[in-house]
Amino acid sequence: EKTGLLYAPDPGEKSATIGANVATNAGGMRAVKYGVTRDHVLGMEVVLPSGEIVQLGGKVAKNSSGYSLLNLIIGSEGTLGIVTKIIVKLLPLPSKVLTLLVPFSSLEQAIGAVPTIIKSQLSPQAIEFMERDVIPSAEKFLGMLFPHKTAPAYLLLRFDGNDSAKLEKQYEAAGDVCLAAGADDVLIADTIDSQEGIWDARGAFLEALKAESNMDEVDIVVPRDEIANFIAYTKELEEAYGVRIRSFGHAGDVNMYVYILQDDMEGSLWKEKMDVIMDLVYKRGKELGGQVSGEHGIGISKKQYLVDDLGDTLISLQRQIKQVFDPKYILNPGKLF
Repeated sequence: EKTGLLYAPDPGEKSATIGANVATNAGGMRAVKYGVTRDHVLGMEVVLPSGEIVQLGGKVAKNSSGYSLLNLIIGSEGTLGIVTKIIVKLLPLPSKVLTLLVPFSSLEQAIGAVPTIIKSQLSPQAIEFMERDVIPSAEKFLGMLFPHKTAPAYLLLRFDGNDSAKLEKQYEAAGDVCLAAGADDVLIADTIDSQEGIWDARGAFLEALKAESNMDEVDIVVPRDEIANFIAYTKELEEAYGVRIRSFGHAGDVNMYVYILQDDMEGSLWKEKMDVIMDLVYKRGKELGGQVSGEHGIGISKKQYLVDDLGDTLISLQRQIKQVFDPKYILNPGKLF
């Protein structure tokens, strides 16, 4: 960015590497406008399990030359090859950025505004949702106050561009959509300091929860009109099992993060409850038409949920692909399935 260029994917884990982004096809807050890692990788060098080195893609704007092995490697979690070089697409850095903080009386109202914002082609760079109960953790972690914390739910929208007049029309139209959907107010952050404060708090949610407690996470995706139903279900589980559950995420591309916290619960009891909650969460996600992971990948801990979700036919196809690339199963053994 110091050179006026933007690598658009913006994963929440700030210690993530570009290689790990490719391995999981990470997205982040800006995915609603700019897409995920796959949309910004033009080519790569890959070392196959056989030791052969292959070049996939390249510095071209489009490519329809056979199967897209480049896109097969992206998101494969290091199970098909070792990526040693990556050619990424960089964009001109927008000169102007503006943020809206929009409080709502309910999460249902907040989420209800999102489809209209997207259908209106207002091109927000980010649309995040959060509930009030995650804000105190971020305040404590950062040692700063969030500018508004009395509403039950919030949308956080960011717009970028180079034309001030166009940007103003976009955020005014988005504000009107939110108010029509039942927003309590629309707060505009147009200075660097005010925007950084809001986004620092949003970006600190994960680290703040980590600092408070041991936890496990779900990064499930469901249809946009089912987000509120899914979050309401996690609240039912929180009450039923006496375990603190916190959630927030990307409303724009419908990627939710649900964190199950141990707090001061005895380890074996928490593990027992967490296993039950995880099973119920993934089952509910599937019932709502969702998928196991939006961007963090499967790894080891989500393997059974993936098998349950995809079924025998699709898992068999993936295993056959693995067999073609890595017949001796030497790369990341035990991952995915």
